[in-house]
Amino acid sequence: MYNRDLPLPMVTKMQNILLVFPTNSPLEEASLWLSRNGFNVNCCNTPQQAQKEHNLSTIDLMLIDTLALPVTHLDLSFSPCPIITFDTSPSVENATLFMKEGAYDYLPLPTTENRLLAKVVEVFDKSSANTKLFASTGSKAEFLHLQILANGIIGNSPLMQDLFNDMQKISSTDVTVLIRGESGTGKELVAKALHNLSKRKKQPLISVNCAAIPENLIESELFGHEKGAFTGAVSARDGLISAANKGTLFLDEIGELPVEAQARLLRVLQEGEIRRVGAVTSTKVDIRLVTATHRDLKDMVSKGLFREDLYYRLYVMELILPPLRDRDNDISLIAETLLYKSCEKHHKTKLQYTKEFDQAIRSHNWPGNVRELENAIERATILSDSHKIDPANLKIPKKIPTQTHAIEGSEPTTKAILTLDEYLKHTILAHQHTLTETQLALSLGISRKSLWERRKKLKIDKK
Repeated sequence: MYNRDLPLPMVTKMQNILLVFPTNSPLEEASLWLSRNGFNVNCCNTPQQAQKEHNLSTIDLMLIDTLALPVTHLDLSFSPCPIITFDTSPSVENATLFMKEGAYDYLPLPTTENRLLAKVVEVFDKSSANTKLFASTGSKAEFLHLQILANGIIGNSPLMQDLFNDMQKISSTDVTVLIRGESGTGKELVAKALHNLSKRKKQPLISVNCAAIPENLIESELFGHEKGAFTGAVSARDGLISAANKGTLFLDEIGELPVEAQARLLRVLQEGEIRRVGAVTSTKVDIRLVTATHRDLKDMVSKGLFREDLYYRLYVMELILPPLRDRDNDISLIAETLLYKSCEKHHKTKLQYTKEFDQAIRSHNWPGNVRELENAIERATILSDSHKIDPANLKIPKKIPTQTHAIEGSEPTTKAILTLDEYLKHTILAHQHTLTETQLALSLGISRKSLWERRKKLKIDKK
């Protein structure tokens, strides 16, 4: 029987995982998830087959569907490595029984890729303090990459591997991080991964979208206020920075922070203290600051829109997220993962990811990046009726001819190809009087936040 107090087996370049499940088990899907995330995976149907066909001393982790175990004689002692058991009919009694027999954990089936990866990484992470766990510096780096993947960040392209390397190097520090990338590239996921990999992971992560809070309220929301500090302040209140004390504060769209709030934030970084709106005294705070933006802060500094001293305080360590169009095969990998999640979310039988669908995915430029891709795949999942996902149901906006006449129903006299911004502006102006913001964003394949950003960039006021 595996003793969880003992260190895990030595991890070589690739961890070996053995899956034991009967025919048509939901656990079968896990073999694909684990393989594409860098694990060496083997499968069998029974513990007897596992012992007969595999050298169990080389297996680092075993995943077992409880239906593959004999009902009359439950015994997990055949495995020298950790076991995670999975049950299609979970119960407290069964959980107690399997954990008593030595299982590392007991989880319900079906499960999701993210939950499974997080649990698998947790198993290997349990003994990460043991120096014998890693055969070399390279294997440790690979292990940390798997931890990053477990936080929902998917990618094998060279650009993403560079990002993972940088994340690995700064994960154990308290350095201030500025994450840059286009809208929809996953900046918040990176911020969450940095927190989960840090020594502050058991403390709170407070995420704030600076663009989503009205300008006249953002100082109060971030720094708190005293009673009577302004009209409506009927009682004193702590801000979100205080809530992040001892943990991590993530400020998304930092470029939208008003200049007055920038000065207050600078004091937090310089002095490690915070003063509520209307207060005369300050209190100490201990936060790790992570910020993100899709804007060029240096250009904003030159135009007087962003404080230069704050910019250099934020620009200690920079992480750049590449746009989806530059990530090669990652597009297919992400699309297939999102398809599975979408089928699960909408309770549909898994749709087949076809070559035609992949070609359609890879032929688009994805200006909205992963967020746009996720919306398009969810749309296609809902609209597809057969067992295969239909590329036509992606409803990806195409370049369309423009018209010289703005009068509805008039004939076009000149045809030209619209730029992306021109297309967005044309579509927003044409439909904003008949569609809600949510419907308009959906028709464009972007989020409401992205629609708001496009309106601001293109100076299109709401109806």
